Amino acid sequence: MTTTPRPTFRRWAGAVLAAASLVGVLAGCSLASPGAGLASPNMSPTSASMDAVRIVLRFGDQSAAATLADTPAAREFAAMLPLELTLRDPMGQAKSGPLPRPIDVSGVQPVFDPAVGQIYYSAPSGTFAIFHDDLGQSVPDPGLVRLGAVDTGLDRIADAGSRFTIQIDLAEHPAF
Repeated sequence: MTTTPRPTFRRWAGAVLAAASLVGVLAGCSLASPGAGLASPNMSPTSASMDAVRIVLRFGDQSAAATLADTPAAREFAAMLPLELTLRDPMGQAKSGPLPRPIDVSGVQPVFDPAVGQIYYSAPSGTFAIFHDDLGQSVPDPGLVRLGAVDTGLDRIADAGSRFTIQIDLAEHPAF
């Protein structure tokens, strides 16, 4: 019994076409909406979404740039700007300080394993935090709310000391 190569070729070509389509769809999704509208910690400032809200963090003679997430909580935080906060670093993992008023976090997916370079809000304490180190600790319930990500200057934030004042403003230009 001899088999013709045509059906095998068709199956192989169909599998390759299906795989290429899947890769194309997945790549399109990740390019069209990185992190469902969220800036990744490794995303360059120029690759952020055109609608992204960019902020500048100034402390001493240093500065850093960040992009806020496209969420109701992050938009509420942006509406508070400009802000001046006193940040502390009691455990060598995150610079944190209280916001002047609470942010509504209803319906937000909590984060229990904060990532380095991310900006969070803790609803129970009303605290803003920038995580600069991963000590392998998880956050207890109710978790944290992700507000955005630091694009540049995380090392400067980490080296800013255990207590400092930070000015947070909306960026004046889309590209920082």
